[in-house]
Amino acid sequence: MPSTDPTALVDAAQRILSLAGTPLSAALLAASAVVLGLAVTPLRREWLRGSLAVLAALLIAGEGLLVWFHWQLYLASALVDPRTHAVTGRIFVAPWTESEKLYVWALILTVMALLARRHAGEMAPYLGGFVAALTAGAVLIGQPFTRPLPDFLGMLKGYLAAQASGNAQAWFGAFQQMDAMRLYYYNTWYMWVHPPLLFFCYGAFVVSFAAVVLMIRERRGAFETTAYRWARLGYLPLTVGMLLGFPWALMSWRGEAWWWSGKVNMSIMMWLLYTAYLHGRLYLRREGMWKWVAALAVLSFAALVLTYLTTYVVPGAHSVAG
Repeated sequence: MPSTDPTALVDAAQRILSLAGTPLSAALLAASAVVLGLAVTPLRREWLRGSLAVLAALLIAGEGLLVWFHWQLYLASALVDPRTHAVTGRIFVAPWTESEKLYVWALILTVMALLARRHAGEMAPYLGGFVAALTAGAVLIGQPFTRPLPDFLGMLKGYLAAQASGNAQAWFGAFQQMDAMRLYYYNTWYMWVHPPLLFFCYGAFVVSFAAVVLMIRERRGAFETTAYRWARLGYLPLTVGMLLGFPWALMSWRGEAWWWSGKVNMSIMMWLLYTAYLHGRLYLRREGMWKWVAALAVLSFAALVLTYLTTYVVPGAHSVAG
């Protein structure tokens, strides 16, 4: 692969990603279809865990391919100041950016589904359904292998074209945009800590919700305990991730009314509901409290889904909606 011409490096990396990722995408869709089929029918359900392991292996292989692609972009993204011709830095895009968010969530949840031991057999069909849906969404909607990082690549290619054009004004304008994104978004430690904490908590909350469904359906306290343990596991990274996001918001959206963003407000609502659920469980022995705890658990998960969807349908500072 050529390394002296950054534009050629990016184009070659995209071609390799597409060539390797297209059959991998087909394999992921086939594996998710098998998982879904085994999840919704009792026939051969003993194969479900094995099919989840195959899907996890495919997702891990795909993540490795994406990390390689990100490294190629890092090599191609040397930002040269047109005034001094000095390299100010490179951009290392985190592997959970733009079209890769659902993919990372699907990977984390699949691993959690395999690691879950308590009531693993009863929860497997529910978790299999979630995993299959997330994987299919990651491949068909996110398209991380065939349409990777459209915003970043558009910006990078625009910068490289301006640099090669010889137009100093266009080069300087593109450089300013890219260097600002490097300093205040892509290379910040917040970007490498805040999102993965939230995706980890999303995965834990999905496992918790599967146990909640069983708790409501079977009316057994053991399922409630499992739901609580997974919700507790997700609550700490949710809280830490949100606290870390606060100074990031102050830095990135200075001058914008980001506190009115739909995503920010839904995130706070989700945190409050999970806080109420975990505290309500302390009074589970009181008469009628079981129903309230179950209702709070369902509302908390509904808030999680809405929090994620808000990014794409409600305009705001923390949103991709127009």
